[in-house]
Amino acid sequence: MAPAWFLLSFLIGYSQAAIDNIRLVGPAGVAGQGRVEIQKDGVWGTICDDQFDMKDAAVVCRMLGSKGNVHLATVEGVYGGGTGRIFYDELQCIGSESSLEQCTSDSFHDCTHTEDAGVVCDSDSVKFRLVGGSDANSGRIEVNLNGLWGTVCDDEFNTAGAKTVCKQLGLPFAHAYPFNFGPGSGSIWLDDVMCTGKEANILECNQTEIGNNDCDHSEDIGVVCTDTVPNLQVRLVGGGRNDEGRVEINTGTGWGTVCDDEWDSREATVVCNMLGFTGGIPRAVSNGFFGQGSGPIFLDDVSCTGNEDSITTCSFAGYGQSDCDHTEDASVICDAGHQNVSIRLVDGKVPNEGRLEVLYHGRWGTVCDDLFDTTNAKVVCRMLGLPTGNAEAVHGARFGSGSGTIWLDNVDCSGTENSIAECRHQVWGSNNCDHTEDVGVRCGSTIESPVRLAGGSTPYEGRLEIFHEGRWGTVCNNGFDATAAKIICNSIGYPSDTPSLMSASGFGTPPSTIWLDGVRCNGNETAIDVCTHNRFGLNSCTHDKDVAIMCRSHGIKCYHCDGLLDPQTCNEQVQCSAGEVCEEAAFIANGETRFSLTCQSKLVCDALQGNVIGRRSIAKRQGQTVQVKCCDTPLCNRNLIDKSSIHGGHGSHGHSTTGCQDDPKMDCNALDGINICANVQAAKIYCPLHCGLCTSP
Repeated sequence: MAPAWFLLSFLIGYSQAAIDNIRLVGPAGVAGQGRVEIQKDGVWGTICDDQFDMKDAAVVCRMLGSKGNVHLATVEGVYGGGTGRIFYDELQCIGSESSLEQCTSDSFHDCTHTEDAGVVCDSDSVKFRLVGGSDANSGRIEVNLNGLWGTVCDDEFNTAGAKTVCKQLGLPFAHAYPFNFGPGSGSIWLDDVMCTGKEANILECNQTEIGNNDCDHSEDIGVVCTDTVPNLQVRLVGGGRNDEGRVEINTGTGWGTVCDDEWDSREATVVCNMLGFTGGIPRAVSNGFFGQGSGPIFLDDVSCTGNEDSITTCSFAGYGQSDCDHTEDASVICDAGHQNVSIRLVDGKVPNEGRLEVLYHGRWGTVCDDLFDTTNAKVVCRMLGLPTGNAEAVHGARFGSGSGTIWLDNVDCSGTENSIAECRHQVWGSNNCDHTEDVGVRCGSTIESPVRLAGGSTPYEGRLEIFHEGRWGTVCNNGFDATAAKIICNSIGYPSDTPSLMSASGFGTPPSTIWLDGVRCNGNETAIDVCTHNRFGLNSCTHDKDVAIMCRSHGIKCYHCDGLLDPQTCNEQVQCSAGEVCEEAAFIANGETRFSLTCQSKLVCDALQGNVIGRRSIAKRQGQTVQVKCCDTPLCNRNLIDKSSIHGGHGSHGHSTTGCQDDPKMDCNALDGINICANVQAAKIYCPLHCGLCTSP
C-alpha cells in the first residue's frame, strides 16, 4: 500500500498539471452543450459543480472556441455523471480568463460524479416547445436538455419573459403574457428567469444555473402568444360608490382578484381608465381595504407606466401565479380628490403636539415614522393652522402607540403641499410598520417655558431647571449635548460657542420633579422645549443625571502670528477665551520693527505691558523685544506687521515718505477684507489715501 504522502503528492500533481484538452460530452449529434471534461497528462476528468456558475461557463466556452451567444452553467449532473478523476472543485473564475488554469480552485474535492458540471454555449442547441394550450400559440413552456424535456419555474417570470419565448418560437408576441397551463413532469430546468423583452432567446435572460431551482411543478409557467390585447373584464366590488372598490378581473373563466404587491397609483390609473373613470385623482389602496375577495388571485406583481389601455398590457406574473392571499387584495379609488382627509394630534401634553392620526374613508388611523421629517411635519402643522417655524417630527411612538389601521408610510413632502394627502407616500394602508413606529408632530409655539441655571456662583453656571405647570424641575442628561447647552446659554443671555456640561451634584439640592428627558436639539431652536424630547414628566432618570451647564462668554478675536517668521500680513484669527486679551509684542529684526500677536491672559499681559523683556518669538529666533501692548478691543488688533518709525522705515510722524500716498507695495482694496481702515495706525502708514486720512495742503 502506498504511503499517504505519496498519494497526496500524486493527487496534487494532477490538480496542478496543465490542461491538455477540453471537450463537452452531451446528447448524440448535438453540439454546444454537455458535461465539461478536461484532459491532464493524458487522463480525462470532470469538474465539480460546487460554486460553478456563469462566469466559469464563460471561460469554458471561450476555451472551446465557441461562437455561441450564451454561456450557461449546468449543475446537479444535468448531462449525467462522468468517470475517472474530478480535477476541479470550488472553481471560481471572474469570467475574462482565457483558461481555467487561471481561475482559483481547491486542490481536493468532496464531490461525486452526480455533481459534474456542464455548460450550454449555443442557445440554438436547446429546443423549446409549448404544451397543453388550446392552440399552437399557447401552452406550458418546456425545454429539452440532454435529450430530456423539462419545465420552467414561474419565479420572476413576467410578460417580458413571455414575449421573449414567443419571439424565439416565431409566434405573435406583441401582447404575449404568462399563463398557468397546469403542472408538467420531469426536471425543472430553468428558474428565476428575468428578461427585459429585448432578448432573442430566453437563455439570454438572467437566470440561475440550469438544474438549480427551489420550485415544484405547481409553479410551471406557460405563455399565451398573441398580437392582440386579451379580452378582459374589470369591475370594482365593495365600495360605497361605483368608482371605488376591490379590483376584480374575469379572464373568461370566472372572476378573481389582484394582489397588491407593487400596486400603486400607476396601476390604479390604468384600471380607472379602463372603467371610464377619467379626470379624477386615482388612488391605489391595499391590504383588502374594501374587503377580501374569493376565488383565484389572477394577477400579481403588476407593474404599469400608467399609460396602458389595459392592465393586461402591463408587466405581471403569470395569470393565476401569485404568492398572495386575499388579505392582500388590491383596490382603487378613482376619484380620490373627493375624499376629505382630516388629521389630528393625539395624547400630547399641549394642543400643538401629539401622535399624528389621519381620518381616511371614515376611519381614523396612524402614520408610520419611516422617512417622516421636519418638512412633512410643517405640512401637518399648516393643515392644523399651527405655527410651522419650529415644527418637528417625533419618531418612535413618543406620544404613545395608536390602534387600528396604519394609513400612511414613507411619506415624502416637498413642503409646499396644503395636505399630507398630496405628498408622495405608499399606497393607503400599505406599510411595513407596527404601532411602535407611530409618528408624532410638535408644531411651533410662541410659548416658551422659562429656564434658569440654579445653585451656581454666577448667573451663567449651575443646574439646568425648567418651569412647567407651575413648578421648577430638572433635565436628565440622556441625549443632552453641547448643542442643547448652547441653546440654553443663548436663551438666558450668556451666548457661548463652548459651553461646558457638568455634574449637577455641586449645585445644591434639586427640585423634586425631573421634567425633561431625551432632549435632542439640531441647533436652530430658540428654546429648549422646542427641541425633541420625551413628554414632560416622562423619564426613567434620577437626580444624579441632572444636567448642569457653565456658559462661557465670548472673548476678543485676535490675529495670531509670529512677525519674525512672516513679516508681511497676519491673516489667521483665533478666538480668545473670557478674561484674555490680544497681546502685541514688538521686535526689532533686520533693522525694522515687527510684531507678534496672540491671545494672552489679561493679568499676564498687564504685567508685561510697556516692559522690555528680551526674546519672545514662537520660533525662538533672534529678536529684541521693544514693547508689549495689551489690546481688549478689535480696533487695537494689528493685522499688518507695523514697520514703525523707530528705525526709519517710514517718516517719524507716521506718514509715507512719498507724501500722502498709499504704500505701493500694498493692495489696499484687498486689505479691506481685513479691515485695514479700522486700524488707524496701520491705515496711516500703509493706506492713508485709500482710507481717506489725507488732508488738503
